[in-house]
Amino acid sequence: MTPALANEIHVWLMEVDAPPPALLAEWRQCLDTDELARADRFYFERDRIIYTAAHWLLRSALAEAGGLPAAAWRFATGPHGKPHIDPALGHDALGFNLSHTKGLVACAITNGGEIGIDVELMEPRRSELDIAEHYFSAAEVALLRAMPAARHMRTFFRLWTLKEALIKTTGEGLERALDSFSFAFDPVAVTFHPDDAAEAARWTFSELEPSAHHAMALAIRQDTRRPMRLVTTRLRIGGDGQVVADRR
Repeated sequence: MTPALANEIHVWLMEVDAPPPALLAEWRQCLDTDELARADRFYFERDRIIYTAAHWLLRSALAEAGGLPAAAWRFATGPHGKPHIDPALGHDALGFNLSHTKGLVACAITNGGEIGIDVELMEPRRSELDIAEHYFSAAEVALLRAMPAARHMRTFFRLWTLKEALIKTTGEGLERALDSFSFAFDPVAVTFHPDDAAEAARWTFSELEPSAHHAMALAIRQDTRRPMRLVTTRLRIGGDGQVVADRR
């Protein structure tokens, strides 16, 4: 593990449309047999591409953080199905999470706590308010109702990605009811129901704007006495078909 990662959270992201066939073939060479089988089970080519790109991105990020070649990383799953690095590789402290949606892939890596990331394409849903009333807490529904109509979609996806990032951090998925915790903005903070102030204080959240059409949220549960710096690496596919990195 690189020393710099000790107090950092690294987020990698890449917009993906139609990568050149040679680049896609290069990405596939990094994936293991299980990942290739999963990729090939998608019916639509765009879904196969996004899945492949996401898992190549994760392996590339881990290669830089942990020093092993991208193809060498192996994974296991926890009791709730959340993936983690195979303990046999000797990188138990290195935590990661992966997310992808139409047009965008992203991952987050740290060794400072439990981490979750979610990305979503912001497109009109049948009714953001109907979905919120079904899944969100009463406080979040009230927050959404208070927003001007022009901000409904953006607010909905802010809440959705934050909630998804939290349950991906714990690995509980939808085993944890989405209305069992609430988010507030300015600053972003979580409240649990029933209230657990000590647990809420362990959580830190970041929102990123990867594109005009995507929402992204990052959640980390950690010892709050340990400050963490966020480092973002944005990859793009250049005109020559090669991947170029921009780090901030």
